[in-house]
Amino acid sequence: MTSKRSVLLVGALAVILMIAANTRTWVSGSVTDAVLQQAHTTASGGKAAPALLASALVGAAAVLATLTTGRIPRWIAAVITLLAGVVSVVVVLAPVRHPGSVLGDVATTMTGHTGDRNIAASLTVWPWMALLGAVLLVLTGVLAILGARTWSGLSNRYDAPGASAVRARSDWDMLSDGEDPTDFPDGSDTINERHRSE
Repeated sequence: MTSKRSVLLVGALAVILMIAANTRTWVSGSVTDAVLQQAHTTASGGKAAPALLASALVGAAAVLATLTTGRIPRWIAAVITLLAGVVSVVVVLAPVRHPGSVLGDVATTMTGHTGDRNIAASLTVWPWMALLGAVLLVLTGVLAILGARTWSGLSNRYDAPGASAVRARSDWDMLSDGEDPTDFPDGSDTINERHRSE
């Protein structure tokens, strides 16, 4: 369960759930006051939990960094993944615990009226999907922290060439740099020598 594959799959599922839930209706109900009379009102995830999308994107970036960086950055990214999951859980729980407050805020935005009113609110399935995604993101962070010590980094083909690495330059590279590939101090002609060797 602590392999890179597991972390990637759980993290991807977590982020997909949170991003999908962000655009859906979380709270539905009616608000009755002197201005609105009785109006059917809804609130999407973006309105009910405006910080959810940001925490999901931070979590996604942290998961990718966990899977692709070196040992020390990997640990830092794993901790950030865990923290992003915790923040997401807190952000989702607020409207889940007080759906009426969410509809009240929507009504205030619509009318600018903050007086007494009666609110009847109910939750849809989407905040629970977002909460599941947030919990999965916490799990992703935990799995990454537990598995990071045993993971290998990317292969050395992704490393930048070291200062001591000598890379052969083609004639085209030399021409691009304004150098004559046939002009060598020892008087040799590499083009003719190359043809002879072929």
